[in-house]
Amino acid sequence: MDFPIHEYKQRLTALQQQLEKNRLPAVLLHQPENIRYISGFYTTGYFSYHALLVPMQGDPILVLRDMEVAAARKTAWVSSWTTYADAKDPLPAAIAASVEALNQAGLSASTIGVDLHSWFLTPERLNELKAQARQATFVAEPKLVDHLRLVKSELEIEVYRRAAQAVQAGMRAAIGAVRTGVTERELAASTYAALVAGGSESPVDGVITSGERTFELHGRFTDRQVQPGDQVYYELTGSVDWYVARLMRTAVNGKPTDDQKRVADSIIRVQDDGIALMQPGAVGADVDKVFREGLIKSGVRTTYTNRTAYSIGLNHRPSAGEFIRELVPGVDWTFQPGMVFHVLMMGQGVGFSETVLITEKGPERLTTMERSLFSSETSPRS
Repeated sequence: MDFPIHEYKQRLTALQQQLEKNRLPAVLLHQPENIRYISGFYTTGYFSYHALLVPMQGDPILVLRDMEVAAARKTAWVSSWTTYADAKDPLPAAIAASVEALNQAGLSASTIGVDLHSWFLTPERLNELKAQARQATFVAEPKLVDHLRLVKSELEIEVYRRAAQAVQAGMRAAIGAVRTGVTERELAASTYAALVAGGSESPVDGVITSGERTFELHGRFTDRQVQPGDQVYYELTGSVDWYVARLMRTAVNGKPTDDQKRVADSIIRVQDDGIALMQPGAVGADVDKVFREGLIKSGVRTTYTNRTAYSIGLNHRPSAGEFIRELVPGVDWTFQPGMVFHVLMMGQGVGFSETVLITEKGPERLTTMERSLFSSETSPRS
């Protein structure tokens, strides 16, 4: 297990209190992050059907592909599960395992909350579930576990600090590898080797672009060679127990121009102003306005339509965040201690970002790397 069992028991209790508050006899979870958050169960094979039935009272039941039982024994505290085997048409058997879990829990004729927002509960799977469990009523659950995950425990924050150190190790190697003639692929090799050596798990796909490609905000590395004067843009992820820390920096191959320095300085100034306002109780829209309008007023961008920050936590591919607390115009939620955000800002092929923890005293940058436009002629500091 990633954490001591008392951490999972606290999470289960909090979820069951929400089930009682919402008058839901149970939830059937499909999102890998939410299954892992409550049960501890983890596998890289989450492309197959897996679920977790959590009743209002009693222990959860895992629904597993049978070849994942060993992983469940190793990673989960939950000791009850139903399984299915591979078949020519695996869907009916997989869903039958969920129906069996309902039967075991005495919930076959109950109202069951399902995570309709999960990418892993496809319409095909939901239709099969309804067809096989005709006595049950399936309703959308109000993202109960997603909301519980927003505020991190002290144990989770400790993991975050390790992830932040890992992503900084990767970024220092990434910037140190910039030189004329190096390919983006070679930059990636240096970057990912340092990420793993620095404590990260298999890294989530990062952004590594150079030259004219730095305007591709989600571009992957290619065999393009870095040329003199090129900007090289990185958005990297460090992952420990799949708690992710993200960091964005830009380097210039050679001496930065005055215009490049102006753009970088403007982004850093506006971002620093916004981060300082990420205080407990602050309204999301008010902080977003400082980020968004500040960058437009600086002249770096004429419009800014993407989010300026978003909450992160226990994230598996393809998730790029928690998708429940994002800084965009009009949001009325407030910052709370224990939330963690990826705060990002880009313009003209230059980008900076930080992983920021909200504490009782205000924002704390978990990524502490120097905030400047780097050059291949200088080395980054920690």
